[in-house]
This record gives sequence, C-alpha cells and structure tokens, in this order.
Amino acid sequence: MYDLIVIGGGSGGLNVASGAARLGAKVALVEKAKLGGECTHSACVPSKALLLAAKIVHEINRADRYGIKVSAPEVDFEAVMTRVRTVVAGFALSDSAESLRAKGIDVFQGSPTFESHDTILLDGQAALNSHKFVIATGSRPNRPEIKGMREAAPLDNVSIWSLNSLPRSLIILGAGPVGIEFAQAFARLGSQVKVIADSPHILPNEDPEITDRLQAILEGEGITFFLNAKVDGVSLRDGDTVCSFRRSTDNSTHDVAGTHMLIAAGRLANIEGLNLEAIGIRATSEHGIPVDEYLRTRANNVWALGDVIGHDRYTHAAERAAAVVLRNALIGGDLAPKRITFGAIPRVVFTDPELASVGIWEEAKAEGGDPGNLRVFRAPFETLDRARIDDRTEGLAKLLATPGGKILGATILGVEASSILQEFVFVKENDLSLGEVSETTHPYPTYLSLARSLANQYQATRLDSGFVRLALQILR
Repeated sequence: MYDLIVIGGGSGGLNVASGAARLGAKVALVEKAKLGGECTHSACVPSKALLLAAKIVHEINRADRYGIKVSAPEVDFEAVMTRVRTVVAGFALSDSAESLRAKGIDVFQGSPTFESHDTILLDGQAALNSHKFVIATGSRPNRPEIKGMREAAPLDNVSIWSLNSLPRSLIILGAGPVGIEFAQAFARLGSQVKVIADSPHILPNEDPEITDRLQAILEGEGITFFLNAKVDGVSLRDGDTVCSFRRSTDNSTHDVAGTHMLIAAGRLANIEGLNLEAIGIRATSEHGIPVDEYLRTRANNVWALGDVIGHDRYTHAAERAAAVVLRNALIGGDLAPKRITFGAIPRVVFTDPELASVGIWEEAKAEGGDPGNLRVFRAPFETLDRARIDDRTEGLAKLLATPGGKILGATILGVEASSILQEFVFVKENDLSLGEVSETTHPYPTYLSLARSLANQYQATRLDSGFVRLALQILR
C-alpha cells in the first residue's frame, strides 16, 4: 500500500512525486506516455528553442540599425529542428525513470484505471493500492469538428516537431498564445503565415489595448490575420490545404490556402480511461476535473492539478499547485489546508516583444469594487531610458489598482516583460501595495525601471490628495 500514487508524469506530477519522496512517503508515479509531459516534449521547451532561432534571424536582419553590416542569414531549417530535439532530449534525461527511482519513487509505465477509492489497475491488470492519489494527466490539442479537417491531417503542437523542411506557407487556426508564438517563429524563419481566429482580437483573454499593439507589430513582420472568422470547412486543392471561412462582421466568405496547416485552437483535458465515475468524480474533457480551492476533487482522497483541471494551463501554475497539493495531501492538510490563488498566477506569451500579465482585466475590475474608484496607470516603453538605448520602444505597460495601491491586474508588452511583471506578481501575492514598489530602489538603466514608473504614478495620486495639499499649506 502506497502513501501516494501520482497519475501523470508532467511538471505538476513530477513535483508532487519528488516532494513526497523527500518527505519520506512511499510514492509511485504512473505515466502512460513520456515522462516530462507536454512542457518538455511538445510545448515550453521546444517552442522556446524554436523562438530563439527565429529571434536570432530577426536580429541579424535588423543589425544595420546598430551600425553592423552583415549579409542576409540562411536558415537551415533541418539543423534548427535538430538543435530543438537535442535540447528536448537533454531535458527528458533529467526526468528519466532511472533518475526518479534514484529519488525513491516507484515508476510504472501504463494506462491507469480507477477500480475503487484506494485501487487503480495498470493496463487493466496489475493492481496498485494507495491511501491517496493525485491526478496530473495534462491535456492534449483540441481538434475542432470541421468538415474536411480529418482528411487535411493538419499539424498540432505535437506533430509539428517532426517537420524537417520549412513550410512555404502556413495557416494557423487559433490566435491564442500557442498560435501567436508559432506564427512569429515561422514568419521570422521564412514562412508566409496566415492566422485565422473567431475572436475579434488576438489573445482574447488579454487586454485588447495591449494585444492590438502586438498584432500591429506582428503584421509589420509579414503575418496576416483574419479575425472574426468562423471556419466552415477545410479541403485539399492542388497540393495545398484550403481553409474556407465566413467573417462575422460582414458575413463575407473567403478561402485561404497554405502548404501546411497548424491547429492551435484550445486544449482538452486527458481524462479518458481513468474511470473517474468509479470514485464519484464527474468530469469532461472540455472543462476538466472540478476541484475546490484546496485542489481536492469530489473524492476526499484524490487531488488534481495542472492542465487536467481545465484552467491556468502553464507549467509554473502546475508547479505552484504541486506545492499546494503536497501540503494538503501529506503535510497536515486537514489541520491547516493551503489554498491555491489563481488570481496571482502570471501569464506570458513569449513573442518578441513579450506579453506578460497577471489578473484578468474584467475580473480585476469586479474584484476592485466600484469601477469609478479604480486607478489605471500606463507607461509606454518610449519613456524608458533602457528601451531608448536599445531602440526597443514599441511596448506599453498598463496597471489597474485600487485607491489604496492594491494591484488588481497588470499587462505588459515589451522587452523583458515577464521579468518586469514578476515584481507586480510578488506584490499582489503578498498583499503589498504600489507604495512599496515606489520606495524600492531599481537599478539604472534597466527595464525594471518601468515598475517604478508605474508605482510613482500611483504615489503622485496620493500626494495630490486634498489632505496632503492641506498639510503642505499648513507647513508653508
């Protein structure tokens, strides 16, 4: 009998299993595919390696603005992909079964199925028993039910890594983080890229004022966007994939052709085959496994985290959730349970420039109460000295706060946006205020000065209050 069985060997599951083993628990990890999960094999790691190659090409092409004369780069796409796979292999090695067993974790390969509250069957045969379970089975690409889609056999974020030749033209269905990152990477490497999405803006979960700026930057790099578009069908014509869609704004119909198509239209939770009904859990692939604020499912001895719970599908969110589950499942959770705070989980789209955010804008407004009392601060990168030095002034930061300086939400588009945002994430998580950010010394000249600039705007509103004015008049 195990103390804990973790189902799923992605980042969340690996963190829980490793933490449990360090605490001396008898723990098993079950994975039916590859250890390391999506992040290692088909998401975070390979995509960032590809984006780096694309960024180097872009920097070479614009080197003349810094007084450096170089010839146009020649992209060896097969060599680029070889390096990407080498990077992935290095990460996979650190998450191997051998390395996990060395930590005291029993590793099983196979498909798990719940037989009862304390038993799972491996491949329908071997029984594994445990007092507690954690489900961290992740998600997979969503293939929309569109006429002709199956015959067209489009790529997704898993199959795209098998490419060895650069697509001459690429249609991307979806304008979320995955679609936008791939769009910029392939456009910079030399593909003609067209993005089709049913939303009125790219990155529809982010602030449109910021995403519209990013869209303009991407259009300047040659990417074409077709938004407010509902795809009616996909067909093969003269060796190309043709996507037919209707624009909701004027009901006009259009055809777009490409040598390749990539599906980046959302994710589905991996719950198939788990037989969750046997332990009283009702879940769907569209919405994932429901959990409470302690990440416990409807089965008292089962927790779930990561992509399979249906929101905040980021590796760092899964790692954060792993710490919460470890506390609640093994370290006296019944006496002092730990809550997960998704409102402070940062989001990053690793385009160039990056788009980083925390808090959903509309939810943040509701959290702040009376909208008339909220403060919105903006800081364009063109006012930032380091951005002017680097000639990277195309960004904008936007911050929503209460009159007392509590951060409700922040969105930053610009160089090093993810690093700048982290200061606001820390403040938000620890219930600090913008006043403390303003009083913190920031090194000069760095992009972090943008955080101080926004905080100083808040401080100016405090100093401009009637009470402060009256005090100054009395002093004078």
